Amino acid sequence: MGDLLSGSIFLGFCKKVYQQIVATAKKSLLFGRAEKAAKESPSGAALLFGKLHPALALEHALGNSCIFSWLYHYWGDLTAGPLYDLLFLLTPFCLGMFGIMAAAGRWAVAGALLCLLGLCVLLLTGKGSLKEFLSGSLLTCFLTRWVHFPAGTPRRSISVYLGCCGILGAAIGWKFGLILGAVATVVLGALPILFSVPPMGLFCLLMAALPLAGTTVCWVLSAALAVIYLLSRAFGREQGRPLDKVDLMLLIFPVFCIVSTLFSFDRMDSAKVTVMWLGLFLCVFFVRRIVTDRKRLISALVALTVGGAVSGLYGLYQYLSGSVNTTWTDTALFEDLQLRVYSTFANPNVFGEFLLLLIPLVTALAMYFKNKKLRFLMIGVDLLLLINLALTYSRGCYVGIAVTAVFFLWHYSKKWMVAILALGIPLGILLMPQSIVDRLLSIGNMSDSSTSFRMMIYIGTILMLADYWAGGVGIGEGAYNSLYPLYAIPGVPAPHSHSLFFQSVVSFGVAGLAYLAGLLGFYQKKTGAARKAAVGPDRILLIAFNTVMWGMMVQSIFDYTWYNYRVFQLFWIVIVLGLSATEILTKQEETHG
Repeated sequence: MGDLLSGSIFLGFCKKVYQQIVATAKKSLLFGRAEKAAKESPSGAALLFGKLHPALALEHALGNSCIFSWLYHYWGDLTAGPLYDLLFLLTPFCLGMFGIMAAAGRWAVAGALLCLLGLCVLLLTGKGSLKEFLSGSLLTCFLTRWVHFPAGTPRRSISVYLGCCGILGAAIGWKFGLILGAVATVVLGALPILFSVPPMGLFCLLMAALPLAGTTVCWVLSAALAVIYLLSRAFGREQGRPLDKVDLMLLIFPVFCIVSTLFSFDRMDSAKVTVMWLGLFLCVFFVRRIVTDRKRLISALVALTVGGAVSGLYGLYQYLSGSVNTTWTDTALFEDLQLRVYSTFANPNVFGEFLLLLIPLVTALAMYFKNKKLRFLMIGVDLLLLINLALTYSRGCYVGIAVTAVFFLWHYSKKWMVAILALGIPLGILLMPQSIVDRLLSIGNMSDSSTSFRMMIYIGTILMLADYWAGGVGIGEGAYNSLYPLYAIPGVPAPHSHSLFFQSVVSFGVAGLAYLAGLLGFYQKKTGAARKAAVGPDRILLIAFNTVMWGMMVQSIFDYTWYNYRVFQLFWIVIVLGLSATEILTKQEETHG
């Protein structure tokens, strides 16, 4: 009987079914075992914090899981296609949110999510005859051309990471809603991209964004720069440097901010300003560690110039179109003055302060570049920015740029200075528009509402500081206006003292003014010594850094130049770039010598 059955078709069929069941069971969730992968480090924790890409570390940490391996095997078969990794993100998110919406009775949203998932699988799958059908399609050709990964990217690891992001996004959506879940999914999925951005690239993006983007964007970029640098430092892509006296001097400022907030007359408002200030200030510690050579220094300055040029073009458009706010225009005293441009800033004086920091650096770049095309391009940008400065009609900025120009020419060539002043001043007076001449002649004119208003604010501030000079009253408008009305001349309200030097005492006490003076003195001493030692094009850059703060400090006598957050951040970045330039160019001069 056994011999009869051993050769039967029935027994052969049963044997094949048994073999198929065993093969399937080996891959199943309950009975299968994960394939052992070669380990590159002793533990998941070590891999997670070791010198590996975060996505690769995540894959290794979860790679020995039976459930994880099984899911990856079948999930990978389902989603294989040109947008393989994107489907790893969409599949768990859409499935999770589909279940949540269906359970909540929101069938329309659930159906849309399911249709989205089905459409993605239909269009992007690369399995079977459907792949052959779509392989020559326009959509597939476009996607495969533009969607790719850099060489060396752990593709399987990225897919696993994105799948986990989809799961987390669905969980967040279950708790907080579909929109927030989708946003969280995208943000989490973009983290590997953020990790791959070099710190210098992000810093150049921040420099270009400073004159164009809002304060929130600059704050986020500053915080991201800190995170990216620390990640790059941990994974060995950036070199560190020990703390030195410059770092210690910079660290004093956050201490002042925290102490001033704790003892402020309006702690909540001071805390808000401190959070904004310190977030924007945070990047300066890492700028010194990122800008380590001449190429990076020039790249940062060029990025700032690009943003400034776009801002200048917008300011020129405002003037030509006349579509500006005329709040700051005193048409009663200046009949020829119709408008004042402010470009991407909220106030013409603030725009002028930004230009005071930018114009000397652009002028130096125009003299630094040997390539004629680049030089003429920089000259054009410089002229554009000077025209914008003139159109701000900011008298303090006029005086500031004149002081900067005198110091710049004095250090560059005394002969050139004499020639330019002898020819330029008479020619400038002849060609200067009447509106600008009137603004210059009005300096010190107490009949001008702006001048008289500032003087009355100074009087009220001085009376207040007579009682609170030692420790100040705190950072921000709230702290200032907690006491200023008690000392102010009636009918003269003010958000601040309209002077950086007065406001330093208001915010931090007399120690704050001493710190500001010491910082500027240290900066001038370092950049001045490097300027004297430098030769050739390097000397031009150091002259610009050495003289740029003169005009800014002149304007700071008449206005609170830290009131605008972006100008505040650019002030500190220029300080740090100037100090970095003294080290970079001095070292390179010694090397060449």
